Amino acid sequence: MSEITRRSLLKSAAVGAASISTLGLLAACANEQPQAQAENEDAKTGEGSTYVADVLDPADIPDASTASNFNIVPNSTTAVGTTYENLLTAITGETGATTKYEAYAKVAEQEGFSQIARLFQCTSDAEKIHIELEFALAQEIEPDTERPEPPAVEEHESDINLISGANGEIYETSDMYPSFIKKAQEEGNDKAVQVFTRAKLAEAYHAKLYMDAYTTIDAPFDGSYYLCPICGYIHKGENFVACPICLAPKSSFKAY
Repeated sequence: MSEITRRSLLKSAAVGAASISTLGLLAACANEQPQAQAENEDAKTGEGSTYVADVLDPADIPDASTASNFNIVPNSTTAVGTTYENLLTAITGETGATTKYEAYAKVAEQEGFSQIARLFQCTSDAEKIHIELEFALAQEIEPDTERPEPPAVEEHESDINLISGANGEIYETSDMYPSFIKKAQEEGNDKAVQVFTRAKLAEAYHAKLYMDAYTTIDAPFDGSYYLCPICGYIHKGENFVACPICLAPKSSFKAY
C-alpha cells in the first residue's frame, strides 16, 4: 500500500472517531438538559435544593446535656444571674429582636426585597414564641413579672439589617443562651433548660438564614419559609417532614 493511501485511511479513521465522539457528547448533553431543568425547577420550589442537607425527618430531640454545640464562647459578654433574672434578660433581648425584625421587614418591602421582608417577619414571629415561653416560666417563678417596653430601632439598608440580625442571633446561640442553660442546669430547673435550649437552637438556624439571604440578596429565593409554632425553628423550602428541634410535624408550621 502506498504511503499516500495509508495516510488517507488514517485521516479518515481520525475524522470518523472525532465524529462519533462529538455525537456522543451531544447525546450526553441532550440527556442532561431535562435533568438540569428539573433541578432548576426543584431549586425554585425548595425541592432538591441545597437545603435538603438539613435534618428533614428527625427522630431525636437535641439535648443540652449531650449535644456538642452548647459551649460558651471565650470572653463571654453575658451577665449571668439567677435563672429568673436570666429569663428577664432573655425576654428583654427577644423583645428587642422581634421589634427590630418587624421594622427591618418594612424596610425590605420598601426596597423591593419581598423575600427578605418575609424572612424578617417570620423571624420576628419566631422571637415572639420565645418571649411567650420565657414569660410564662418567669411568671411561674414570680407572678408579678411584667413585660418590658419595646425599644427604639435604628434602621439601615436591608443588607446591613441582615448582618445586624445575624450578629444578634449568633450572640444568643453561642453566648447568652448557653450561659443561661448552664445556670439553669446548676439550679436544677429543667423547664428553664428546655425553654433556653429550644431558643438557643432556633437562633442558630435564624443566623444561618440571615447570612444566606445576605449572600444571595440579588438572586433571591422565591419559595416559602416555614415557622414551627412550638419552638420558633424556621425551615427554608418545602422539603422537610418535621422540626429538628421539637419534632413538631410540618403540617403545624405556618408558611411565609
